[in-house]
Amino acid sequence: MDIRFLSSLVTTIEEGSLAAAARREGITASAISQRIAALEADVGVVLLCRAGRVMQPTAECRRLLPKMREILRAEAELRGQLRGASLSGTLRLGAVSTAMGDYAGTILRHLRKAAPEVALQLVPGTSEGLYALMQQGQVDAALLIEPPFALPKAYVFKEVARQPIGLLQAEMDRDGPSDGVLPFLIYSRDAWGGARCWQALTQRVDMPDILAELDALELIAQMVAEGTAQAVVPLWEGLRRHAGLRFTPFDGEDRRLGVLLHQRDADSALTRVLLGALTGA
Repeated sequence: MDIRFLSSLVTTIEEGSLAAAARREGITASAISQRIAALEADVGVVLLCRAGRVMQPTAECRRLLPKMREILRAEAELRGQLRGASLSGTLRLGAVSTAMGDYAGTILRHLRKAAPEVALQLVPGTSEGLYALMQQGQVDAALLIEPPFALPKAYVFKEVARQPIGLLQAEMDRDGPSDGVLPFLIYSRDAWGGARCWQALTQRVDMPDILAELDALELIAQMVAEGTAQAVVPLWEGLRRHAGLRFTPFDGEDRRLGVLLHQRDADSALTRVLLGALTGA
């Protein structure tokens, strides 16, 4: 019997619907339904029935519900003790590209000192892609941009930094500044951070002249430094390594970088070590 299937059943009973259970567990309603169906097939008993718009436990399920909850409490307690007490094993950490460049070295050095038996596996990706990997259980935590939607209760976002958003231009050359002349390189509007930058740009420029749209901030910085275009981007630490650039922040505009965690891991010893590496605490 898969403990996750048991959890999905109890969550559905508590929430009253597959959709609400899916939101709480951070998976799709279809996945919840499949888990319950698999559990019913495994035990050979119908566990849920529909009463109007509400999913309710059958008589057999109600009789077993206290035991199910006891099993889930024991599993959660055991998992918490194992995660909380252990500073060993592998930490699969997803990270967006700019955060990878800004923090990877710091995290590795900090882990080597505070948790030398922990092996760090870094997984690159976009914020949206890393969120999907979290849902699929393929990463343990993710360093990404704050999601533009309310998170399911199964997850928690802990802010690490607020990065100002502003106008990136090449420094003045012999011909003077390029303000208002060069077209814009657009940080991909499909990216969570890129959508924030696009909003900031269009609030200040009615019809921006777009040269290209890229999901690669380092390349955008390089092309701006070469005088190819200007751009609206967040100020990540790695931007300071590019010479010949001028960044002008916009008032009240920023993107929030943080760690996405499973709620069950939010207070573990390993999480405290990771947050200590990111915040210097």
